[in-house]
Amino acid sequence: MGGFTAFRFTVDASPSQVVVLARHAGASRFAFNQCLALLKEALDAKRRGVPVVVPWSGFGLINAFNSWKCSAAAGRRFVADAAGSVEVVATGVAWRAQVCEEAAVDLGRGLTAWAESRRGKRSGRRVGFPTFKCKTRTRSSYRIRCTIKAGRASIRVGDPTGGPRSVCLRRSGS
Repeated sequence: MGGFTAFRFTVDASPSQVVVLARHAGASRFAFNQCLALLKEALDAKRRGVPVVVPWSGFGLINAFNSWKCSAAAGRRFVADAAGSVEVVATGVAWRAQVCEEAAVDLGRGLTAWAESRRGKRSGRRVGFPTFKCKTRTRSSYRIRCTIKAGRASIRVGDPTGGPRSVCLRRSGS
């Protein structure tokens, strides 16, 4: 048996919480778009005959994104010493700890749906290749994974302090 149950909630957030939620939705959109850009770069390189691994699954995209976000391609600074020599230091994405990896999983699911639709293995209307998300055209959202750390789940339904009709989420942010 087993399986997962998904819930969708509307949050009545305070103004400061709205800022944090919007920041996380933006980080998720950024991660999705960057994963899609990494995928397209790999596909273009493969078409040119360059031997490259194309990150297609959710885990492959997570690994590609995690290696990118710590690299000089994601961010760098130039450090000059007193002698005048300049060194390039890879800083990566400064707020990389806040980026949710579920966006890479979402892109992986979209790629699977596209491939199955293309082969005729998916019922319903045809699904197009995933496209970049735009701030103005895309509904702001992000998903979080329910993990268990130190014996406590990051998402709890019916927490005793909030009553049976409450949902407790892990802290958003760093």
